Amino acid sequence: MSFNLIDLVKDQLSDQVMKSIGGVIGGNDSQNTLAVNSALPGLLSSLTNFGEASPANADLMFKGIEKQDDSILDSLGDLLGGGKQNSLIENGGNVLSSLLGGGGLASLVGSISGFSGAGKSGTSKLLGLLAPIVFGVIKRKLMGGGGFDVGSLMNMFTGQKSNIAAAMPSGFSLMSDTSSTIGSDAVESVADHTVETVETTKKEGSSFIGKLLPLALLAGVGLLAYNYFMNNKSTEVPAANSTNVEQATTTAVETQAPAMSGELLDLEKNLGSAMSAVTTSLGGITDVDSAKAAIPSLTEATGQLSSLGGLFAKLPEAARGPITKLVSENMQGIQDLVTKVASIPGVGELIKPAVEKLSTALLMFK
Repeated sequence: MSFNLIDLVKDQLSDQVMKSIGGVIGGNDSQNTLAVNSALPGLLSSLTNFGEASPANADLMFKGIEKQDDSILDSLGDLLGGGKQNSLIENGGNVLSSLLGGGGLASLVGSISGFSGAGKSGTSKLLGLLAPIVFGVIKRKLMGGGGFDVGSLMNMFTGQKSNIAAAMPSGFSLMSDTSSTIGSDAVESVADHTVETVETTKKEGSSFIGKLLPLALLAGVGLLAYNYFMNNKSTEVPAANSTNVEQATTTAVETQAPAMSGELLDLEKNLGSAMSAVTTSLGGITDVDSAKAAIPSLTEATGQLSSLGGLFAKLPEAARGPITKLVSENMQGIQDLVTKVASIPGVGELIKPAVEKLSTALLMFK
C-alpha cells in the first residue's frame, strides 16, 4: 500500500501529546522515546499476528475498531492535557487484554520495557493509551478507502507488514508470538471495552465489566493493578495457588513479625483457599443455571476474603507486601473469568451483585 500506517499514527503524536505520554511512561526522555518507537510497531505486529491466527480473531478485532470513536483524534491534546488520559488508558488496556489475552499483553509489555528500560507499569499504560489512537487511525483510513470490512482490515495489515518491520528499532524483538485464538463469546467484551465516544472517555468508562472491577480497585485491574502496586516487577499472572500464598506469607511473618498470633499465621492458608474458591466458582459458570448454582459459593468465598481483610489490616506494613503481591497477581485471572462469564447471555446482570461485593473485598488487600 502507498501509505505508511506507522507514520499515520505518529502524525497524531504532537509535541503536546508526546509530553503527556512521557508523563504516563514516567521514564527519562531516552527511555520514553525508545518505548514509543518500539511500542508502535510492536503493537501493530501483535495485532497483525492476532488477526491472522483465525477468521474469528480478525472479526473480533474489526468489531473493536468499528466501535472505536475516531473523533478522539481531533482532540487528543485537550483530552490528555485535561487529565482525561486515565479513561483512555483503562479502556485501551481492556481491549488489548481481551484481544491478546493477559499472557500476550504481558509478553508485549515485557518486550518493550526490556528494550527501552521504561518501567512495566508505564509501558502498560503507554499501550493502553496508544490502542485507541491506533484503532482510530485505522478506522479513518479504512472508511476513507471505500472498504470498511474485515477483509479490508486484514488486507491493510498484510500490506503494512514491511512498514511495521522497518519501524522495528535495531535490537528490538517481541519475546514471543502474542497471537491467540479467542472464541466468539469474547466479542461483547471487546465491544464493551472499546472507547465509543469522547463522552465515554470523560465519564471514566461506562462498560459493565469496567464497573464490575473498576480502575479504583488496586489502581486498575489485572496487569495495570499488578504493575502499579509492585513497582514494575514481573507481569506474569499465575493462577491462584494456596501453596505460593502460604510460602510467601509465612516467610514475611517469620522474618518480620515473629511474635504474631496463630490466627494471623493462618492467613496465608485461608487466603489461598478463598482465592481458589473464587476462581473455581467463576470457572464453573457456563450458563444461567450454573451461574445461579455458583453464586452461593462465590458469596461464601467473598465473605471469607472480607474476614481475612480484617486480619490483613493487623499485619505490620513490612509484612503486607507478599500478600498484596499475590492478590494482585491473581487479579488478571479473575478479570479474565469475569469477562468470559459476563458475555454469556443472561449471566452478566445475574452475577453483577456478587462480583461487586468481591471487588470490595479484594480492595481490602491493597
